[in-house]
Amino acid sequence: MATETTTVTTRLYGSLPPFPDDLVHAPIAEISSRKLLEKDPDATAAVLQACQTYGFFYLDVADSDRGRQLLEEADQLYDLSKETLSLPFEEKDQYDFRKTGSFFGYKPAGTVKLTDKAQRPDSTEFFNIGKDCLFDIAPSTKYPEAIQNARPLLQKFCKGAHEMAMDVLRTLARASGEDEEVFVERNLFHESSGDHVRLTLKPASSASTSAVGLPSHTDFGSITILFNWLGGLQIESRTPGRIGEWEYVKPLPGKAIVNLGDAMVHFSNGTMKSAKHRVVPSPGAQAEMERVSVVYFVRPTHHSLLKPVGKFDTDDNRVKVAGKFSDGIDDKVYTAREWLELRYIQLNASKD
Repeated sequence: MATETTTVTTRLYGSLPPFPDDLVHAPIAEISSRKLLEKDPDATAAVLQACQTYGFFYLDVADSDRGRQLLEEADQLYDLSKETLSLPFEEKDQYDFRKTGSFFGYKPAGTVKLTDKAQRPDSTEFFNIGKDCLFDIAPSTKYPEAIQNARPLLQKFCKGAHEMAMDVLRTLARASGEDEEVFVERNLFHESSGDHVRLTLKPASSASTSAVGLPSHTDFGSITILFNWLGGLQIESRTPGRIGEWEYVKPLPGKAIVNLGDAMVHFSNGTMKSAKHRVVPSPGAQAEMERVSVVYFVRPTHHSLLKPVGKFDTDDNRVKVAGKFSDGIDDKVYTAREWLELRYIQLNASKD
């Protein structure tokens, strides 16, 4: 497995232009998946620190069997992304989720996020493939034949990514002095939720001028696991003297990029961070290539309340999360389904 996966990683990264050396990189931690799974104390402390500061970290998935399996599946989904998103627009348009009221299906480029002050249309298209659809937890949205045929692969990746994410949540709970399952219980795999796999494609910058890939935003679930091969992802700096400036998250072979979403800010009563990030044109010679990403989003089960849990839920601290979000949603305690619907409204706009 290790040898095969190393070959896969080399094939993808070896065929791409190098990431420029003269750019400011976000100094986010690199965590070993092997040590995380072994509950290594140093790795546990490093994960908590990362999630209390940047809200992002690299997870070395090449150093554990479970991680290497994810890496191999992500490589296959890279190919599926290219195949599916190269279909004629007329065919993809049949699956546009904005026409069905679902969050699952196709999103074309040209979306304008309602909270983006500049009202810039993005240049990224993607397919959201729901976990509930893949595992018959809820009726399935229709997808192109290529995605339907890849159902076994998507199921394996979905299950493996979810399990890895749950180990991150257990690590955060343990590091916080909480019961290991306190966050996991709000993100159970077998219950209905907004969890999904996302296959994305941003065209080469020469084809999209300088259009933003995705505008500044926070993720609105619990945890995100990202596999990407070209640069373009930026996060807001937490470095003294650079606070609020944008720093690149350089793709690294064998490493996934993990970040927390807004739900974990609620669950942890604001002690953990859901960082703003955006996608801009890939830097240097990488701009001349299509940018593909494969993502797994963990979102709380639909009935979960977005409020502090466990020891974080105290009378003295319960209101700490108020005002911590920049996406125009008030401080009412919502269920995860209600929260998802509100964020969907923000996304459901386009520039004609």
